Amino acid sequence: MTVLAAPDRLVSDALLSEVLSPELVLVSPPEVARFARSLLSAPPLRPLPAQVHVARDMPPGQAELTMVWLVCIAMTLGPLLFILVARP
Repeated sequence: MTVLAAPDRLVSDALLSEVLSPELVLVSPPEVARFARSLLSAPPLRPLPAQVHVARDMPPGQAELTMVWLVCIAMTLGPLLFILVARP
């Protein structure tokens, strides 16, 4: 069992016996967070692409876009009509 020495605390690796989530590392004491970050692999050397272009077989047609519009209008007007009908 290794122990990390800090100026005011001792941190044991028993605290890191389980997998830590990124959120838990954010709220952990600085010594534990530093030790957890030291266990990470090296970051990639080049930046990852922000967008990957995917070739589509065919663009969406008029029927598909019409269905999207109809669904959006129904989802907007449906609750409104329900409120108006159910109103005392």
